[in-house]
Amino acid sequence: MGRKIEIFDQLQAIFNEQNQLATRRSLSASSNGVHLPATVENNSGMSWPIVESVMATNQKSALQLIRSHPPGIVLVELDQKSASRLRFCDVVRYRLPTASILAVSTKETGNGFAFDDVLPLPLVPTQVVRMIRRFGARRTEHLLHLGPISLNMATRTVTTPNGRYTMTPKQCALLKLLMSESGEVVERRKIMETVWETNYLEDTRTLDVHIRWLRERIEPNPSKPIYLQTVRGVGYRFEINNISK
Repeated sequence: MGRKIEIFDQLQAIFNEQNQLATRRSLSASSNGVHLPATVENNSGMSWPIVESVMATNQKSALQLIRSHPPGIVLVELDQKSASRLRFCDVVRYRLPTASILAVSTKETGNGFAFDDVLPLPLVPTQVVRMIRRFGARRTEHLLHLGPISLNMATRTVTTPNGRYTMTPKQCALLKLLMSESGEVVERRKIMETVWETNYLEDTRTLDVHIRWLRERIEPNPSKPIYLQTVRGVGYRFEINNISK
């Protein structure tokens, strides 16, 4: 436990320093009339994502944290119980297939499937920063934000003013399609072909059920939708202009 806390404290110190640099840069840019995200770029153009870190003292609490607050990066210390840790990595990989898993270890390890890369001990700040930049950049590829609605495709969750909900693969694929083409009418035929992989349009009640489920989660008043609109006889449109009204 002592070594785990020591490693976490070292990582926290590195993250806090980079977060502070990113925040100062963002504030400086804003004062000059330029809006920039809170990131810090190196010479290669890679940016630093603001990092929030939490330590789990055992695998059970780690899995609970992953379920309640899905992370973009999971750091796993490998020690004499490495076989157990590798099994844990397999579980994380199954539950969060797009999360990056980094091993923290004093030795070389050959299990390339269990994790994406290795942070060698003792920790070197420049190596930590470089690796977090590299894997942190992957995180944004799985997120869609429109006003108060946020879709995480990696965890299949949608966060709205009504709450945070876990979706089925079809629900997630449907919402992703509509949000990706916000402001445009998406025809029912295209939805059925993209989400259900069929061109059969004689019975689209399944689509209607999924639309109703999405509205119950994202709309202030599902019976009078302002975000997910029906275009009669054609399809549906995700209207972002109504979000700010």
